[in-house]
Amino acid sequence: MRACSRFIAGIFAILFIITAVVTLLLYNLDATLLTAEAYKRAFIEEDIYVRLPGFVGQQIQYGMEYNPCAESPDQCEGDSATEDSDAGPPVYFRILSEDDWEYLIVTILDPEWIQITVESVLDQVFENLGSNDPPKPISISLVSLKTKLKGPIGYQTAMDLLEKQPDCTLEQVLELTSAQLLGGEIDDFLLCKPPEILDTIVDPLIREATRTASSAIPDEITFDLPFLGETYTEATEDSSVNPIHEAFALRRFLPFTPLIPITFLLLMTLFAVRSLRDWFLWWGVPFLLVGLISLIYSMLSVPIVAWIVPRLIREVTPAVVTPELFSVAIDIGTAILRQVTGKIMIQAGVLSAIGLGFIISAYFVKPASRQFGEPLPEN
Repeated sequence: MRACSRFIAGIFAILFIITAVVTLLLYNLDATLLTAEAYKRAFIEEDIYVRLPGFVGQQIQYGMEYNPCAESPDQCEGDSATEDSDAGPPVYFRILSEDDWEYLIVTILDPEWIQITVESVLDQVFENLGSNDPPKPISISLVSLKTKLKGPIGYQTAMDLLEKQPDCTLEQVLELTSAQLLGGEIDDFLLCKPPEILDTIVDPLIREATRTASSAIPDEITFDLPFLGETYTEATEDSSVNPIHEAFALRRFLPFTPLIPITFLLLMTLFAVRSLRDWFLWWGVPFLLVGLISLIYSMLSVPIVAWIVPRLIREVTPAVVTPELFSVAIDIGTAILRQVTGKIMIQAGVLSAIGLGFIISAYFVKPASRQFGEPLPEN
């Protein structure tokens, strides 16, 4: 009878270890992956706001030079859009190098504005995901950007862009002169670098053109994200369930998951514990194993995932994405994973210490001469 109860208790102890490890992982994934603060912290840790102008400039330059027809010429036969030389960005942008793009982005979009904007978008996205109400459009304020472009920064940026252009021909000089009389867009004034003798004509044109261009920018832009198309309530009534909303909806059941390992722990105690020494051992060993297992996989997960995931994702990444941008995405993912494993390692260390303390305490308790539940002597 005693051996049978210990065997059943051993099964419950194994189930407790498995469910406790899984519960620990789920709680930390929920506390990290499904909150905006984790992504904000990852962006700061990886210095994304400072690195952003560099890899965005590389991506823009690579995107302008990328020719999909060179890789798949059969798919481009008869496609007039790919053969149109006027398609894409304006001519005065195509002459810029990666360093020029980085300079322009840093001048117009400073890291502080980028951080405020990105964090605002993250807050709005996770607010929508965590709500059952119809999704709201994501909004980005451009008021400070417009103010900057209207002032000296916008003017100096246009002048720096003008310096990169080839010298104006006689025909282009005549066009600039007529543009002064008839008015024109800023695109008309950035196609070439006029001679210094025309500085008095070009300067007011550039100033007016930058003011006009900045006034055309809206105070706010709004857009919808594809995965915010349906709420959890709508998804349950339809066969096409949004997996992201479903993941957020399942969070309501997460507070009840600790009841599963607790139940197994109580059943194990009921079948095995007959003395104080039994309690120390039957609780100490499972707690120690839960802590050690969680500690081991949290320490190994970051290097393993950092080695496997890039090789898997690279196979499905579009060719237009630069290696630098791909590397930045991997860095952000690794930083978020480190947050998850960091929390697990702390909690695993606490559980291991508790379990070890229970086991050590068991050796200071003398075995009882009579176990709980044994019949009393007849005398």
